[in-house]
Amino acid sequence: MMYPPMGLSDLGILHLLDSDPRPTFIIASTSVEASTPAYVNPALRENPVLRESIVKLSQSRHGPFWDWITAPSLSGSPATSGASGAPGAGNPRSFLFENTYWTRSLVHDEWVVISSNDQQPSDDLVRGAATSHNLDNSNSLLHEPTGPESSSEDNHGWIPSDFMPEQESFVHVINTFDWAGTPLGPLSHWPALLQQTFNQVLVDSRPIVIYWGEKLTTLYNEAFSKLCGSKHPALLGKSVEDAWPDFCDKIKLAISTTSSKHRAGDEDEWRFFVEKADGSSEEKYLKWSIIPIIDRNRCLGFIQPIQDATSMRLWERRTKMLIDLGDMLVTARDVKSFWVKLIQELEGCQPTYDIPFAILYSVEDDSQTLPMSKACRLEGCLGVPKGHPIAPSKLQLEESSQGLPASFRKALQSQNPLLLQIKDGSLPESLLDGLHWRGFKDPCREAVICPIRPTKEERVLGLLLLGLNPRRPYDNDYRQYISLLGQKLTTTLASTVLLEEEARRGRNIAEQAAYDQAMLKEKLTMQTREATESVQKFQQIAEFIPVGMCFGNHRGNIQFANDAWHRITGAPQVNPLSPEGFLSCVIEEDKPNVQRAYEELQRTLTVTIEFRVRRPAEDNYPLQHPIGSSPSFEKAGLDLDADNEGVRHVLGSLKADRGPDGRINQVLACLTDVTLHKKAAEEAIRKAQQAENLKRMAELATVGMYDMALDGRLLGANNVFFEMLSIKPFETCVVDEDMEVLEKTLVRLVKEGKSQTAELRLKAQWTETDTTGDQIVAPRWILATFMPVSNSEGVIQTFTGCLSDVSLQKWQFEKERQRKDEAIESKRQQENFIDMTSHEMRNPLSAIIQCADAVIGCLTKAQELVDTRFAKPDNNGVPKSPPADSSTGFYQEAVQLLKDSIDNAETIIACAQHQKRIVDDILTMSKLDSNLLSITPITVNPIHIAQEAYKMFEVEARRVDIDLTMVVDRSYTELNIEFLDLDPSRLKQVLINLLTNALKFTKNGPTRNVSITMSASKSRPDARSSSVQFIPRAAELAWQGDGLSWPVPEENRVYLMFEVKDTGQGLTEEEKSSLFQRFVQANSKTHVKYGGSGLGLFISRRLTEMQNGAIGVASSPGQGSTFAFYIEAQVPSEEAFQEARAAAEAVGHILKAPSVAFGTGISKGPFTMPKPTKKLLGPQIEGVLLVEDNLINQQITRRDLITSGCAVEVANHGVEALEKLEKTNRAGGQFPLSLILMDIEMPIQDGLTCTRKIRELEKSGHFRGPRIPIIAVSANARMEQILEAKGAGCDDVLVKPFRIPELIEKMMTVTKLLERVS
Repeated sequence: MMYPPMGLSDLGILHLLDSDPRPTFIIASTSVEASTPAYVNPALRENPVLRESIVKLSQSRHGPFWDWITAPSLSGSPATSGASGAPGAGNPRSFLFENTYWTRSLVHDEWVVISSNDQQPSDDLVRGAATSHNLDNSNSLLHEPTGPESSSEDNHGWIPSDFMPEQESFVHVINTFDWAGTPLGPLSHWPALLQQTFNQVLVDSRPIVIYWGEKLTTLYNEAFSKLCGSKHPALLGKSVEDAWPDFCDKIKLAISTTSSKHRAGDEDEWRFFVEKADGSSEEKYLKWSIIPIIDRNRCLGFIQPIQDATSMRLWERRTKMLIDLGDMLVTARDVKSFWVKLIQELEGCQPTYDIPFAILYSVEDDSQTLPMSKACRLEGCLGVPKGHPIAPSKLQLEESSQGLPASFRKALQSQNPLLLQIKDGSLPESLLDGLHWRGFKDPCREAVICPIRPTKEERVLGLLLLGLNPRRPYDNDYRQYISLLGQKLTTTLASTVLLEEEARRGRNIAEQAAYDQAMLKEKLTMQTREATESVQKFQQIAEFIPVGMCFGNHRGNIQFANDAWHRITGAPQVNPLSPEGFLSCVIEEDKPNVQRAYEELQRTLTVTIEFRVRRPAEDNYPLQHPIGSSPSFEKAGLDLDADNEGVRHVLGSLKADRGPDGRINQVLACLTDVTLHKKAAEEAIRKAQQAENLKRMAELATVGMYDMALDGRLLGANNVFFEMLSIKPFETCVVDEDMEVLEKTLVRLVKEGKSQTAELRLKAQWTETDTTGDQIVAPRWILATFMPVSNSEGVIQTFTGCLSDVSLQKWQFEKERQRKDEAIESKRQQENFIDMTSHEMRNPLSAIIQCADAVIGCLTKAQELVDTRFAKPDNNGVPKSPPADSSTGFYQEAVQLLKDSIDNAETIIACAQHQKRIVDDILTMSKLDSNLLSITPITVNPIHIAQEAYKMFEVEARRVDIDLTMVVDRSYTELNIEFLDLDPSRLKQVLINLLTNALKFTKNGPTRNVSITMSASKSRPDARSSSVQFIPRAAELAWQGDGLSWPVPEENRVYLMFEVKDTGQGLTEEEKSSLFQRFVQANSKTHVKYGGSGLGLFISRRLTEMQNGAIGVASSPGQGSTFAFYIEAQVPSEEAFQEARAAAEAVGHILKAPSVAFGTGISKGPFTMPKPTKKLLGPQIEGVLLVEDNLINQQITRRDLITSGCAVEVANHGVEALEKLEKTNRAGGQFPLSLILMDIEMPIQDGLTCTRKIRELEKSGHFRGPRIPIIAVSANARMEQILEAKGAGCDDVLVKPFRIPELIEKMMTVTKLLERVS
């Protein structure tokens, strides 16, 4: 006796059943406890449909399957046939229930274990095998059981031992059939080969039919009889013509081919309808072949085995319908359009066999009728006449407890489709009268209600009542199809609801952005108005004060001067006034002093000068009398009004502001007419002592005057001085911060013996009341002048000077500075807003273009597969022609659908490119209006720039059958031009605008030619050297450059000219006169027919004029148009030239483009955007680190890079990128890093900061290997932003939106360049 291993005896039956993958359950054998299963294993719990059927059966406790389960003994009771009548139902140990074979086992006479089996129980196979082994050499095919009443010699029957009841009944039909009336004759006369063949066919589980003899008499087995339906057994013994009148020709042709070759024929397939006992038909798809029966090189008959392909064909048909439905529904933009597209797709679905009728309702709350009640609104129906009672326009679900409303209420609470049947009353038969049945035109007996909800947790938004195919049973395949249909509707509706919510959110964001922009514009307008008012106030104050004031630039041009200044100097009132115009008013002797003062101003920024000017003959203004003049002048007999020989004495104080670059930006000069002061001083010196003269002159001065000893003792001062400083010395009145300035000035005074000036702040505040009545409080500023006084021996003993109160001017200057800072900040914010707008608009365009390219690649591959499938070469290598049978329509329809889809995807790309150009035009227009647009020249190859613009339109030109050519004129090559300094982005923008218009107005014409001609010259082009009339350049435009200094020297100047010529409809003189204006097109019909914004030509004109060029047009109606423009470029320096040449050679470019022929065009042919393959990237790029915060762009770019043959690691921001770098082979990790794609605008840490950190770590030796290539990928498109990215350490920049081939080309270029440098 063998004992089980240790531990095996501890295992119970439940352990075995828990691990069994077959569904199993256990019930008690007693009738009292058998109401529900006592145990259900995990495999049965995972099949909810089968489990629910078993639970319902146990609750009802009746039916053949339940009687078989609860039978007291397996051997003593007769076998009960299954409901389905399937094979195996007669076996007392097995039963067929729900298309599954079940085995019954009794354990300890107490528990009944019911287990399912994937195949028919082996007992049948054993019996079949036993039957087949019961053959002998007699004429009988199968022996009968031996007994006292039977004899093998007299009975040629077909009753084998141990056959199941159904087999016995089929054999009984065979035995009792009148074979004598057929060409085969009685059974006893059948040939042995026929008997043996038929015996083998009978025990085969496959449907098989035999055609015997010259008449091709029909015999078949039991499996085939089920395909015959109600025609069985009438088909036995019939010829093939009588048995299959519809298919006999095809069968006889296959038999003829097989007979001639003496080998089995190829498989074929047909659709077949089985007539069932109730008169209905069942749709079947059968695959068959012909096998000859050969004896002594003679073909005696044929065997036709049948394979049921119904499930596969139905699955293909239904899967295609689900795919087409999903493709249509994803285009819906809201729930309303979702219902419309659903009905349209169901209606257009071909064939219509699985959709005999359909009714779609949307579900909405109906709180007006009852609280929490639901109402259904009809959205569409198929096969239902208008006004039919089955589909009212609106249903109140709470009003009726019968019919469809009750079923709809039940469906609202269900997560799965709800089956309605006529036989159980859930589908009222009366409602089906009058329907226009689709498909097979047979009335439906069953229907399903599919609840449509975005997610399982959300409420039902729609109900779809769908009729079931009357010629197919509602089996597991049909249930799975309905389940997949419900899932497809759920997922697509969820996408539509999300898309609708996103659209609403987008509209809210757009409205908020428009509001913010309006508020910003209003704030800017208010600040501009305030600045204008301040300037006006300043001008009013300047005109009021008697001191002459003027502002000049660094070149000496006087840009502003008040009336007092003009009266004092006698200079003409012109703006601006040149230095020569001012010096002409100064007397000849004082001109050197004025010139020296300007030179001193460059060093000290503050100069005080005294000079004389001639009074013009027409000067009738009286000399300025000093305020508060003393009567001692009259006492001394001084005539202040006497003529002073036509000369004015002027005291000027000059203050210069130096800019960040060290150059003087602005000069302020305050001039005081001191003619009377000079005259009084001279008279005082001459008639009185020096002190008395000084005192009297001081009393007449408008500034504070003083006389002070070197030790700081005040010797004398005028009233103005005391008004400023009271009686306190400098040390107690000047603020502590300015004491150092005062001390240095006095030291310099004694050391140099020259007059000195200083601006000082006093501790006392300056107060003033403005025109609005508000009090102004500011620091009091004085302009102090120190003049040394020497004795007769030349020793400085005292110093004198004057104090001018410049608090008002200082306060005004401070205000102007604040306003200037605010204006600069406002300009910076506006520039940031433009950058943000560009970034947010370019990002989704990049995803759209890349997804569309991927779609084109996939569809092109699908088209190749379809062509390969239908054009597969035969044995001789000759391609087959498209099929000539019923699949021709499918082939043509499939090819046309693929072509249409490719065209649609290319249209998406064209629209995205058009939207990008509109975005560029709008942003360029905004920059132009805000004076933010600048020209940034770099060293480039002009032919490469033109080629890039040419390639952008090459695919579009071929799509609309336009012959697009590019010609480089000999004038260009004769100048031996390789590189020039120009702004490539602005040049390409003008070319894109002109090419866009040329293709737009040419694509509908009979002749479709567009050409680009590129030429160059050393002289400025004009009407004589060009075929167009150039538009006059705007005089107010000035060059705004960030790089080279302009204008360009004549010897380095090169003019590049481009002509874009088309064969479109042309322009009239009136239409040409309205071109190149903002938001203006040629005529009012242009926008309706061709679209556009009317900005392209206006922007093109501004861009060419900003580059010291011009644009023009030549056109005649019906003759096409020629648009030409030229720009001014510069020959680069030798250093820049060598750098550009080295860069071009490093990436493998040929400097002079060989692909551009002189006067040749492109070749026409089919075109597609290739899907990225592993051939695109070289072996030097193994792994890429993608740093991108936008998940959509991240997913798309990662997918295409993986497809292109490299490994990809992603990071959402800069910090995460640095962490990922530590896991690469550059830091001892496994990931093979070859290149980094770095976004710029990211949260947590932006791309530029991350790039700088990577370069720092490289310098410190933290990363191994050569320099890591970094390409910045961002929507920031301004040149200064691109230069900033390169300055941060990026090797190159790729601006969104871009296409994957452009990205791959950029990656290869950067990698090769770095390899060359290293």
